[in-house]
Amino acid sequence: ADEYTFKLNKATTTTKYWICTIKDCAAKVHTDSNNGLMKSVGNHSHIPGKEKLEVHEAREKMTYLKRTFLTLNIPA
Repeated sequence: ADEYTFKLNKATTTTKYWICTIKDCAAKVHTDSNNGLMKSVGNHSHIPGKEKLEVHEAREKMTYLKRTFLTLNIPA
């Protein structure tokens, strides 16, 4: 969210509670079960980590592609 990274702290059937990945940062967000932003809580005590976010997104894409192509049943 806004070029900051968060990690999932808790989830219920309707809401996900995220905390900033930077230790001692008070910023949190709440999303619905589809990751739609519902609420922001607190302020970040640091600048955004755009590069870290780009790396994370690239890793997610690679993991998705790996799972997708390794599970295909393509005859040799």
